[in-house]
Amino acid sequence: MAPATVVDLPPGTPVLAELAPGLPDEPTWRAAAIWWREALRQSPQLELRETAAGDVDAALCLAVDVRGHTLTATLRQRGRDHLLAGAAFGDGDLPAAIDRLAFTARTALGERPAPPVPVALATSARPEVVTAVHDAALLLRDGGATAARRALREARRADGAAPAVLDGLAAVELLRGDAAAAEALCTEALGYTARLQPTTEHRLARTLLLARASQRPERAADRDRELLALGEAVARERPHDLHGQLTLAIARNFTGAFAAARPLLERLRAAMPDQPIVAYHLGMACLGTGCAAAASAAFDAAALRLPANWVAVPRAIARFEAGDRDGLAALLDGLEADALQNGGPLHDVRRMQAASALLDGRLDAARERLRTDLQWLAQNPSALDGRSGEFAEQGAVLVRLGGAEDLTPVLAVLQQQAPSAALADACAFLAGLAEVTRTRERATTVEERLGRGGDSAWSALLAAFAHELRGEVLAMQTELARAARLSDAPLTKALLARSLRAVGREPEAAALQTALRRELRRIHLRQPLQHPLLGPELAFAFRAD
Repeated sequence: MAPATVVDLPPGTPVLAELAPGLPDEPTWRAAAIWWREALRQSPQLELRETAAGDVDAALCLAVDVRGHTLTATLRQRGRDHLLAGAAFGDGDLPAAIDRLAFTARTALGERPAPPVPVALATSARPEVVTAVHDAALLLRDGGATAARRALREARRADGAAPAVLDGLAAVELLRGDAAAAEALCTEALGYTARLQPTTEHRLARTLLLARASQRPERAADRDRELLALGEAVARERPHDLHGQLTLAIARNFTGAFAAARPLLERLRAAMPDQPIVAYHLGMACLGTGCAAAASAAFDAAALRLPANWVAVPRAIARFEAGDRDGLAALLDGLEADALQNGGPLHDVRRMQAASALLDGRLDAARERLRTDLQWLAQNPSALDGRSGEFAEQGAVLVRLGGAEDLTPVLAVLQQQAPSAALADACAFLAGLAEVTRTRERATTVEERLGRGGDSAWSALLAAFAHELRGEVLAMQTELARAARLSDAPLTKALLARSLRAVGREPEAAALQTALRRELRRIHLRQPLQHPLLGPELAFAFRAD
């Protein structure tokens, strides 16, 4: 059917795909709205929106005459209606009729469309599958990952080769942290080439790269470059595809190009206000460009819909960097209460509380937080698995804050629990610090145990501490220099900077401390953060007083 009216709609015009009201609330007609949207989404010229937010002033409305078995497409723009096309579904094949109507409507808007992928293939011919995918996406946006996963797995049983179903499942699995499952789902879906429409294929490719980067961190930089190339290719071929723009923005964040990512994400935030991943990455881009207040607002929005473990740390960092101490305290108190009630990462939260107090100069409060956390660790030593170095440095800070006596009962409990070799060494190091604090003499027996006849950073740090308390500055500096050669820990660098300052080498001390502070505040999405808020040893290193 030739278009009834031709409207020259400029490429990139934001358009809402909608269904005219008045239809029965039945799966078929709910699916019709989704088929219509997905048929239009294949256009490289329309910027298809899912909500009437921001700058949307045009809508492509699908009207259905149930009795007459006909469809019409109307462009509604600036208070005017333009009838574009009509189609019939007398044979009962509603998805095919929607395909024909969308193709004709796109032609009527000045586009010369290529043959589309039928929506019955791209989504499913079964209305209950189509609506399940849609409902799962809504659940996922509201933080209901478990319910979304359940709905999608049920849809998969009905149509296991539907790329839209597998795309949704892959996104859920990646959000839950199961990157291997996400990769397998994407790989399977990308094999169903006859059923892939451009946007779904692109989303699957994006999720695949993110999943592979998560599984193999040593190759993450390669995957990030591939993600950037994917985003740039879509920007050329489908410049008005919002998901293509999102891929480009995410890739820029992962490659550290925060200034380039931020304007893209700010526009996407207006165009896709219900997508929490947009808010999350906008927060990261704002944090990476030094706009902490804007980052805090973005993370607060993301926290409404993303798992708490995704946003807790960057949200806290943003509040700290924005100078919102009251907001930070309230956030950390809330995280502590949730961890106590639901078994969350209590140790990590209390480390942040101690660091926050230390950074604010509230030394008594920092000492009390450290004491409370260490007592908890003595009852829950599994929290220390793989974190012996962190534990040793945390205890060292407590000693420097005057809490050496608080270590003794904690170490006694831990040493009775058959600790790993690494944790046993950490306990020995801390016991040595406590002994030096009490005697003002070197704990040579402990130093030798830690050194085991070789060179050891902990042995050097223990010796340096004894020299520090005895006022033996040159010997202290020598041991700290040895420790710094063996360890790049921020606390060791900060102690070395202090020793340089003590002997009058102020320019070297200032340069080392400045570089250390810059390193601690650096934002990188592929490397563990070392922000001073994340642990008392990092806060102590940042203060360097």
